[in-house]
Amino acid sequence: LNSPKKKVPDTYILTKTHCIGYGTSQPPEKYIETKRSFLKGCTRSGRITGDKKQEVYYDERIVQRAIHLIRDPFNNIVSRFHLQQHRHTKKNDQDWLKNYPSTVEGLKNWCNFMDGRYKKEESDSRFLDKDLLDAFKGVPCHSEFFQYAQWHQHTVAITRDLKIPTLVMHYEEYEKDINATVKKAFDFLELEPEGYLSPFITGKNYDEYFNKNQRAKTMKMIKLAVDPETWELLEEYDTY
Repeated sequence: LNSPKKKVPDTYILTKTHCIGYGTSQPPEKYIETKRSFLKGCTRSGRITGDKKQEVYYDERIVQRAIHLIRDPFNNIVSRFHLQQHRHTKKNDQDWLKNYPSTVEGLKNWCNFMDGRYKKEESDSRFLDKDLLDAFKGVPCHSEFFQYAQWHQHTVAITRDLKIPTLVMHYEEYEKDINATVKKAFDFLELEPEGYLSPFITGKNYDEYFNKNQRAKTMKMIKLAVDPETWELLEEYDTY
């Protein structure tokens, strides 16, 4: 944190963590997390000393505030699909890119592959009961949407358990009014903005990737997977 050009704030420093529980194309035993394992994942980081990098886990008690960012679940899953495309592009994996192009059909193929890959592992999993397995039916990329639900469920739980002030923000707020949204975050962190605010790139909506029936079944599954407190934060996306 020691920078020759910037002063360390007297209030709060914003850091970012994706925590854990967001693996792609994995069996449930790999991506389903308990609240404790999720919190441990949130505290994981890397430390560079000289030319060596090591994995470290920070004490969660140093966290004094949290900003919980939520995005439309359907846009989020398409974004994760695009991330996989970037990774396979870097590997020059032409077979994968041919099977899963950046189109509605490409996402459909990707979801079909993942939905069928670990059916036995899901039915045998000690973490998934009959109600959830039934709710998975008709939900494309159901493991991705379950992980989305699990992530926000655990985030709500650990910030509550840590008893820290938490600001919940929705990704879509940046599209509506980026200046007011950024100000809200700075006010919460008790910081004064400096420098130039880069424009927010809008238009990352993928309504055509899922039909109304798929969306309705997905939101029903998400509601089943989370508690009422978490559902209150996600319910605005249940418009189908």
